[in-house]
Amino acid sequence: MGTDTTIAIERTKTPSTPPTTLEFRDICYQVRHKDGQNKQLLNSVSGAFHSGRLAGILGPSGAGKSTLLNILSGFKTNNVSGNILINGTPIDRRKYRREVSYTPQDICLLGNITVTESLEFAADLKLSPTTTIAQKSAMVVDVLKLLGLSKCAHNPVANISGGEKKRLSIGLELISNPSIMFFDEPTSGLDIIAAMQVVAHLKDLAASGRCVICVIHQPSSSILQMFDDLFVLSEGHCLYRGPLDGLVDTFKACGFECPNYYNRADFALEIASLKHEGNLLQLRERAKQQAIEAVGEKVVPNEGSNCGEKDAMLMPPGVVEDQENSTSSASDRQYLTSEWGQFITLTRRTMLCTFRDLQLTKMRLLAHLFVGLLIAVVFYDVGNDGSKMLSNASCLFFFLIFVFFANSMPLVMTFPLETSVFVRERMNNWYSLKAYYFSKLVADFPFLILGPSVFLAGAYYLTSQPMELDRIVMLWSICIFTSWIAQMTGLLAGSVLPLELSVFCVPCSVIPMLIFCGFFVRFREMFDFLIPFTYVAYFRYSFEGAMQAIYGFDRANLPCSGDFCYFSKVPKFLDSFDMLENTFVMDVCGLLGWIFVLHVGLYASLAWRLKRTR
Repeated sequence: MGTDTTIAIERTKTPSTPPTTLEFRDICYQVRHKDGQNKQLLNSVSGAFHSGRLAGILGPSGAGKSTLLNILSGFKTNNVSGNILINGTPIDRRKYRREVSYTPQDICLLGNITVTESLEFAADLKLSPTTTIAQKSAMVVDVLKLLGLSKCAHNPVANISGGEKKRLSIGLELISNPSIMFFDEPTSGLDIIAAMQVVAHLKDLAASGRCVICVIHQPSSSILQMFDDLFVLSEGHCLYRGPLDGLVDTFKACGFECPNYYNRADFALEIASLKHEGNLLQLRERAKQQAIEAVGEKVVPNEGSNCGEKDAMLMPPGVVEDQENSTSSASDRQYLTSEWGQFITLTRRTMLCTFRDLQLTKMRLLAHLFVGLLIAVVFYDVGNDGSKMLSNASCLFFFLIFVFFANSMPLVMTFPLETSVFVRERMNNWYSLKAYYFSKLVADFPFLILGPSVFLAGAYYLTSQPMELDRIVMLWSICIFTSWIAQMTGLLAGSVLPLELSVFCVPCSVIPMLIFCGFFVRFREMFDFLIPFTYVAYFRYSFEGAMQAIYGFDRANLPCSGDFCYFSKVPKFLDSFDMLENTFVMDVCGLLGWIFVLHVGLYASLAWRLKRTR
């Protein structure tokens, strides 16, 4: 290790921090299947991890490795019983979440900002406001050196390699100098060289005084050799806990002979997968006895554990669901940065990502301009001709259709990735749900205004709509409100549904709104039991508001270029669509009501997404 990296490690640890021991006792976890039966995933698992030592959790698929990691990190709290302690003291959730970090297997990062900017935003969100800009910059430089990211420091995250993304995800959590760091399969998807580099950095972090625990999947002999301790799981039971060097002897004492020159990790996985004959029960009892001796008291029940009993399902001390609506003093204890500071930083980051997103900005604006001109050519000069009033109604309807889809579908495509980033950062205690929610709304608002404005700038004039300021403002406001509903629909679908499903569901959800808007079928032609549905279709209010903006408020009769105009009077034209005159305010209220409902729905969906991860 070079001198610069050594200095970086020293500067990113806290010398005065005492050694940390993470201890867990009698951890049980069960899930309920669709058939109503409970399945026990963890059965009275106990153990301890120590600072200064790199620990690996090993086991076959379905053994409970990631589940145990999620529980120890505080990510998973539902249906959990047992105790989690730090240096012998039961954890307090708020303090605990500030001391630990968790890096999941699937890395979700914002690709439109650079590596350095990612670390700088993390520093702004996770460090105390008393930390100066110079101190934050020095810390970012140290993390870049420590993790070998200096050469790609100014590259967009989307353009760096998989190994560099893994190391960047480590650096983002390292900014707050956590004493305990969890990693779920940090080497998955990497070649052997990149995997060794990542594990070597984890080894350095452990050597600097941190408690580093990671789930490993089929490590090579060279990678396994870097670990100090192993924790082997099989079907929710612990088979081995202790130093790496004692693994083979422990298995041998229970009748499992490891061949010479055989990868110890492969041998442990084969035993955990029940592929070797031996006394597996003795291994489990030996691991339990080690746990009992380590804590000086009996913390693990016998094989007939009551883990699955309902009365035994207690939350680990301090690991309880924190409420977003807690008092401000509790919130201050949970986050080093105030919610206002979080809001400002998140707004800056979101706007920067959006400006650099080619699909979401440049293509979106170009599409608004191009389609606006296309509609203007097709419907040229129809707005001031009495014989073309039906064509102009179709023109206004196409205005609204395009504004909706142009502002909903891009967010459906891009927001699911951002939601995954939000879940990871929120669970790692970066910021509150409230700060993220309002920052997202504010950051997207300029594009909400800009797109429809660019669209109407050319289309309104070329289609010969009335050049009256009040009518221009009214139609513009209807387009803005429709765009707002579209944006919230895209965000809501992107936060709740996977990408493949949301791309299908958003257009399908619009169909009922179009059917009941009054353009295709007049209200008087519908069955009576269908009439109430027209009052909940937001496109009714959009279309009716657009028609009121152009033809309402006592507009004079239009000149007729043909021999005969059926709609010689404007009120007669509105009556043909079953519209009363001057209902614009009611239409605006209907759109605002939908906007409010969608805002509440988005907040609830994000809160539900967080709860589901637990």
